[in-house]
Amino acid sequence: MQAPSPRLEFLDFLRFLAAFAVMLQHTLESKSLAFAAFCTDYFQFGVFGVTLFFLTSGFIIPVSIEKAPSLKAFWINRVYRLFPLYYTSILVSLVLIYLGWIEGSVPSVASLAANAVMLAKFLGQPLVLGLYWTLNLEMVFYLLVTGLFLVGLLRKSTLLAALALVAALLVGVVGTQVLHLFESGWGLCFQLATMFVGTVYYRHMKGQVTGRTWSLVVLGALLVLFAITYFNLYGKDVPDALGTRSFWPVTNAFLLAYLLFTGCFLLRRLSYPKPFLFLGLISYSLYLVQATVLALVLPQIENVYLSTVVGLGATILVSYFTYTFIEKPFVQIGRKRARNAPVSVPR
Repeated sequence: MQAPSPRLEFLDFLRFLAAFAVMLQHTLESKSLAFAAFCTDYFQFGVFGVTLFFLTSGFIIPVSIEKAPSLKAFWINRVYRLFPLYYTSILVSLVLIYLGWIEGSVPSVASLAANAVMLAKFLGQPLVLGLYWTLNLEMVFYLLVTGLFLVGLLRKSTLLAALALVAALLVGVVGTQVLHLFESGWGLCFQLATMFVGTVYYRHMKGQVTGRTWSLVVLGALLVLFAITYFNLYGKDVPDALGTRSFWPVTNAFLLAYLLFTGCFLLRRLSYPKPFLFLGLISYSLYLVQATVLALVLPQIENVYLSTVVGLGATILVSYFTYTFIEKPFVQIGRKRARNAPVSVPR
């Protein structure tokens, strides 16, 4: 996502770390027993990465709506920013699945339609690629903040974050452990709350929320996190597509993402190496491209070190081209179209 102007370097740096963590998880867990054991016992890199992504999205998206000349202009920008590369990813994946080069199944018409609007996970349809779940959750966040903007509640960021955390606690503890209404979904609820918490960081940076209030919101998020992961994971092994998840590796990943985001936020005037910032700039491409590139590359190379270097290198190279020839041109088109949108929005 685009950072508010002037561009904040720490956001691009965190996006780079987020994309790299997810790529590292996907690259090594299937190739290295030692890495898989480390993820199972100590730290989930994928959870860490997507949590950083959600915090940065929460920091940016609600304010982007407020700064846009109109709600229509905001959505034009978002559509041109997100969907061209996303549709390219779906198309390439389907072709590779059809050819039998990567694992997967050809979706039904209903599934394809649900994936096309980036809401398959919440419409009861299978995802074309598993990693699309984060985009589905972000789309839900877009829709929520759009509705909140329309009714004039979007600026009540502290209240919204508190309500989202309470909802996550109700689903993740009361719903799963007391009422036994859910067996899963607590992670999605907490990650959605995380995006609302991310907005409070921005409000604090702009002096709209006091340091005390901001600190209480972040502390509340961490307390909710520990409660949810403790009741759902402590003493249990929960199977997942990336391996077995248990209390400490998941909690550590969430916690480190919050602590790192907070540290970089407090030190936001620091500068970062330009290669890291560029990788953060193309992080959307890195995130989408990795699934197909790694699925093609990793099975061809037995050596774990060589497969990691080649897999990551190929992902970065392909992402550079997708950013240059798909992402960037469509973002520019979206900006031109958005400038022509009528300036008429509720405030």
